[in-house]
Amino acid sequence: MSTLDNVSAATKLRREQMDVQTELDQKRAEHRERMDRVREREVQLGKRRTELQDKLVKFYKFIQENEIKKNRADKKALAEMKAKEEKHHLIVQLNDDGRRLEREKQETKEKLQKFQKYQKYLDDVLQQNEEYSDPNDIISRWKTLDGNHKELQARKQYLEQQMEIQRQVLQKKKESKATEILDFTNALASKGKLLETLHKEVTKAQDDIEYALEKKTSTTKVIGQIKMATQNLYERCFEHASAYRPIRKHGKEEGGGEEILHQLQFIGECLGDYIYIKERHKEDQKAKKAIATSATRTVPPKRGASGNGKQGIAVDVA
Repeated sequence: MSTLDNVSAATKLRREQMDVQTELDQKRAEHRERMDRVREREVQLGKRRTELQDKLVKFYKFIQENEIKKNRADKKALAEMKAKEEKHHLIVQLNDDGRRLEREKQETKEKLQKFQKYQKYLDDVLQQNEEYSDPNDIISRWKTLDGNHKELQARKQYLEQQMEIQRQVLQKKKESKATEILDFTNALASKGKLLETLHKEVTKAQDDIEYALEKKTSTTKVIGQIKMATQNLYERCFEHASAYRPIRKHGKEEGGGEEILHQLQFIGECLGDYIYIKERHKEDQKAKKAIATSATRTVPPKRGASGNGKQGIAVDVA
C-alpha cells in the first residue's frame, strides 16, 4: 500500500507540474500580447511625438517671427518717443531762452533808466567845471581814484592778515612748547610706571617658568604612560592581525609622534575590523534563524497511522 501511495503522490505531483506549466504558458502568451500592444503603442506615441515636434517647430518659428515684428515695432516706437522728447526739450529750452531774453531786456531797460540820472549829473558837472571837457574824462578820473583806493585797501588788508598770521604762529609756538613740556612730564611718569610694570612682569614670568617646568615634568610622565599603553595595545593587535594576513610593522626609525599616530591608526583599524566581524556574525545568525523559521513554517505536518494502515511521507528539512 505504501507503493501505491508513492505512485499516487508522484502522479499528483506531475499533474501539478503540468498545471503550473500550462499556467506559465498562458502567462507567457499574455505577456507576448501585452508586449505587442506596448510596441504598437510606442509606434503610435512615436508618430504622435513627431507630429508634436513638427507643430512645436512651426510654433517656435511663429513666435520668432512675432518677436522680430514686436522688436521692430518697439524700436520704432522708442525712436518716435525719443524724437518727441527731444522736440519737447527743444521747445522747453526755446521757451526758457525767450523768457531769459525778455528778463535781460527788462533789466537792460531798467539799467538804462537808472544810468540816465548819472548822465544828467555828469552833464551838470561839465557845465559847472571847465576842467573836464567830456563825461569820459570824469569817469576816467573816478576809475583812477577808485583803483588807488582799492589798492590801498587791499594793501591794508594784506598787512592785517600778515600780522594776524604772525600772531597766530607765535601763539601756536607758545602752545607747542607748553604741550612739549607737558608731554615730557607725562612720558617721564609713564616710563616710571612702565618700569614698575616690567618688574612685575619679570617676577610673574619667573613664576610661570617654574610652574611650566613642574607641569612639563608631570606631562612627560603621562606621555610615557600613554606610549607604553599604546605600545602594548599595538603589540596585541599586531599579533592577532598578523596571524591572518602579512602586515608590515612600524619600526623605531620613525619619529616619536608619527610612530604613536601610526600605532593608534592601526589599533583603530583592528577595532573597526573586530566590530565589523561581530556585526556580520550577528547578521549571519539572524539570517540563519530567519531561514530556519521560514522552513519550519512551510513544512506540512506528518500524518499518523490511520484506520486503514496508511503512513505519511516524512520530509527531512536541513
